[in-house]
Amino acid sequence: MTEYKISDEIVCYCSKCKLELNARIVQVQEGKPKRVLCLTCKTEHAYRKSAPAKAGEGKVRKKRVSAPKVNQEAEWRERLGRGTKTPKAYAMDKVFLLDDRVEHQIFGVGLVVSLIPPDKINVFFEDGLKTMKCGV
Repeated sequence: MTEYKISDEIVCYCSKCKLELNARIVQVQEGKPKRVLCLTCKTEHAYRKSAPAKAGEGKVRKKRVSAPKVNQEAEWRERLGRGTKTPKAYAMDKVFLLDDRVEHQIFGVGLVVSLIPPDKINVFFEDGLKTMKCGV
């Protein structure tokens, strides 16, 4: 069994974003996360391993947003490789659209795979999915 420490990063459900996202542990009780800080919306909240079950669904719900499914990742890799448009240079004040190709100084060329209102995007790079700030 994993023993968690303050400042460890984990994937958990954010009640503000309504998604399972990366979070930083800010409080531990008996070796388990008690409170976390969502790294997307910067909100501190109680640790929730997964989304609450909706009426009629039961308690089985295991969905990870930050770790794409293998077939989804393969699709992103294929779309990234076949792009003919010149990538836009990444800057935090620029506006990006879904499926834009982005060139980052450190991560290289990536593909915008989702928009996170009001000012963030998820970009798929060769080494994985990154959440990045962008213009409004």
